Amino acid sequence: MIAGLVNALTLFGIVGWILYEAIMRFQQPHPVLAGSMFVVAVIGMLVNLFVLWFLTRGDAEHVNIKGAVLHVMGDLLGSVGAIIAALVIWYTGWTPIDPILSVFVSLLILRSAWKLLKNTLNILLEGAPDNVRSRDIAGHLRTAVDEVRKVSHIHVWSLTSGRVMATLQVQPAENVDLRRVVTSVKQELLARFNIEHSTIGIGWDGEEHCNL
Repeated sequence: MIAGLVNALTLFGIVGWILYEAIMRFQQPHPVLAGSMFVVAVIGMLVNLFVLWFLTRGDAEHVNIKGAVLHVMGDLLGSVGAIIAALVIWYTGWTPIDPILSVFVSLLILRSAWKLLKNTLNILLEGAPDNVRSRDIAGHLRTAVDEVRKVSHIHVWSLTSGRVMATLQVQPAENVDLRRVVTSVKQELLARFNIEHSTIGIGWDGEEHCNL
């Protein structure tokens, strides 16, 4: 998770540098070699496409992989922007297109970097994933597991990227197999909410008796 945080902060630094360079080019325009720029940009685009394909073959939802993908996407967008700028300069000679596209690309990167930073901080602070809410868990378990009468004291958090944990208390119906109830609850939590590790408390009338 530290790597994901560093990636996000690095992206903010890259965006800042791109914006600074774009402003400097607005203030002090200089000649651009459109031909060389186009060739280098095409090579960069092809390399970044290969790296992006390679990275997305694995667990693309992991925060660290997302950070690496964002870095590559930033380079890829930069290459595409450079190709467009080179073509515009080649046919029109209008050099301001280069810093304009640089600003546009940097804003796209900034949006993704902010999202990555929020997700990373949420995991580091052991926050709950956005798609897992206590009321949804309670409602689903009461519907999916017939032996469950009440669900309470739900706590959900992310231990690492893609690994969600939970503790909760269920009130079962009378004269049921408690181990079967716990097994069913754990299976539903995994299947519906991708919660890999859960601790289930068994209680009656609000009094907790055991944790399984």
